[in-house]
Amino acid sequence: MGIAVINTLAVVLMMAASGSQPMFTDVTAASGIPPLKYAEGVNIVDLDGDGLPEIFLPNVKGRDRLFRNLGGCRFGDVTDEYGLTESGGIGAVFGDLDCDGLLDLYVVRGAYPYGENVLYMQDHGGRFVDVSKTSGAANRKNGISAVMEDADGDGRLDIFASNWGVNTLYRNRAKSGVVSFEDVTVKAGLAEEGKSWGSVFSDFDGDGLADLFVVRGGFGKPEEGRLYIKRPDGTFADRTPQSGLKEARWSMGAAACDLDTDGDADLFITSYDGPDRLYMNDGKGRFSLKDGAGITSSRSVGAAAGDIDGDLLPDIVVAGYQGPVRVFRNLGGGKFKELKNAGIGNADRNEGIALADVDGDGDLDMYVANYDGDNRLYRNNAAPGPALKVSALSGKCAAAGAKIKLYKSGGLDDPKALLASHEVRAGYGFCSQSPFEAVFRLAENVKYDLSVSFPGGKKVMKKGVGPGQLVIQKP
Repeated sequence: MGIAVINTLAVVLMMAASGSQPMFTDVTAASGIPPLKYAEGVNIVDLDGDGLPEIFLPNVKGRDRLFRNLGGCRFGDVTDEYGLTESGGIGAVFGDLDCDGLLDLYVVRGAYPYGENVLYMQDHGGRFVDVSKTSGAANRKNGISAVMEDADGDGRLDIFASNWGVNTLYRNRAKSGVVSFEDVTVKAGLAEEGKSWGSVFSDFDGDGLADLFVVRGGFGKPEEGRLYIKRPDGTFADRTPQSGLKEARWSMGAAACDLDTDGDADLFITSYDGPDRLYMNDGKGRFSLKDGAGITSSRSVGAAAGDIDGDLLPDIVVAGYQGPVRVFRNLGGGKFKELKNAGIGNADRNEGIALADVDGDGDLDMYVANYDGDNRLYRNNAAPGPALKVSALSGKCAAAGAKIKLYKSGGLDDPKALLASHEVRAGYGFCSQSPFEAVFRLAENVKYDLSVSFPGGKKVMKKGVGPGQLVIQKP
């Protein structure tokens, strides 16, 4: 990392430590987004292609709401304009299901219960059309949240819903622009009974196939999370006993991210009735509990990982349900330190949490959903600096599962030269979603190398990249 960036970050962090400059500023009051009591999740994605992500808030006891990003951390309610009509959403996920370059929306709302899940397809007029009844994906199975991934390798995003009961994998059978889904849960090997809250897809064992981690649990029933490793034939095998994740019990959220810069996805798992846990991946889907990492949060729901201070190391933010949001700065080497003066309020009952560059200045801002109505939008106060934003596309849509890696110049594909990595995902953890693009803060006047590995084995490599925006197309 360049000296200029190191010095700038040192100043920012010293100011934060001294109390003069918090990492975040609460900009909720001026944002145009009301508190919206009974929010559990948050989705932040760029719907209109202007580079500024919108915010979608499902609402358990009211109407789901969509807010357009107007710039400068200001938003306008466009729920009616986009044709969103339903209420009672718990979790949701955006993804381009028919590969037309427009994001579609799946809303899970079955757990309390309110009604069947809803599938909206976005048309070219900028409106969402409810196709729930004709798509085959509207079944209500006491659902909590959903994620999308190309689970069968056919180039189309499938939907995985986390339910209280048996989870559901909907295989995308889209043809000629018309979407339809088939419930393949049993065929895929995922029909296990339990109380699931969320999930995350990631290639945990490094074979190029997207594996699946599901968080589970309930009062009086501390069910373990389940790790399903994907086989080449598209089915999944339960590898939890061999994974080292046995202590991941009564969990509601999980964040998968390369926390130690070794190229594989580690797991941070929240715990509703005990301490949150950090597990480090050996690259083959075997995890070890990282004791003494400096993460002291507990009784949490949602979590997200991302580089909030601009040093290329992903930090961890945790939504405490019986306490405030807490921010843990990544020090490297599997060590973290809580940022005490983060500028976060003391509200509890926090649930979903997402990181995104909301104001377009190259750093990650934060939105926190809160069941009691204390939703908060926080602007990141990191010092201005150059940034590189990378989008990985397969055709017209984001390439879920693609791995974007940033290297020192001249060190392309050298593990020792790896600076940061990002895996493209459509949703994660507890009812949350961040944008598909990777955001890297760069040093002044320094060039880097970049690789993008797509599901299926295709790879694109770029040398001498700098600040700006890159769109990498799958060959």
